[in-house]
Amino acid sequence: MIIDSQLVQLIAPYKIKLEKNISRIIATSNEEMVKGRPESKLTNFLGDLLLEEGKRYLKENGKKIEPDISFFNYGGIRTFIPKGEITVGKIFELMPFENEMVFLQLSGEQIQEFLNRIASNGGESLGGTRFVISNNQAIDIKIGNEDLVPEKDYWLVTNDYIATGGDGLTMLLQHKSFINSNILIRDAIISYLDREYGSEKKIQGVLDGRIRFKEHNRSN
Repeated sequence: MIIDSQLVQLIAPYKIKLEKNISRIIATSNEEMVKGRPESKLTNFLGDLLLEEGKRYLKENGKKIEPDISFFNYGGIRTFIPKGEITVGKIFELMPFENEMVFLQLSGEQIQEFLNRIASNGGESLGGTRFVISNNQAIDIKIGNEDLVPEKDYWLVTNDYIATGGDGLTMLLQHKSFINSNILIRDAIISYLDREYGSEKKIQGVLDGRIRFKEHNRSN
């Protein structure tokens, strides 16, 4: 019992600090955002956020490259973003896994194969790209504002689970180059919200048609 009492006293300051951080408000949202397919305000918001955080990390670390596309696996988004105040704890609920932000260099052909898989899933969380789903394939693909070029190389920012072929995305194992930021995806989200929404600015989700079904096979 003495040992237990000493242990409680030892960890008490850390417990208080952790509880304060978990309840810390880091942003405010104008609306509730839930995930959905082929796109949703939540998946679009997270995709754009990851692309921006990826660019920021590479620039700050002296890399002469930028990510072209970002990807969150749909199943890894575990809850919603509520309307109103958002705490650190809510981001832990949203991204409970210890996944790290990584960068993969891929050919345009590999990007096509990757997006075909996303299309067959009915859409997921992406930034930096737009395409149409037709017969479970990705067509009319844009990277930024330009057409996908099969012979060109692109950089994808995602998490280390996906980079190792998670969710059946085994084509990503054939990447040309790999960079690990050693930053947890969850921490990247918290840093972004802290930086971008720490004043009067509020989160506002967007639907912009970045992933959409071709009209004739929408019912498929």
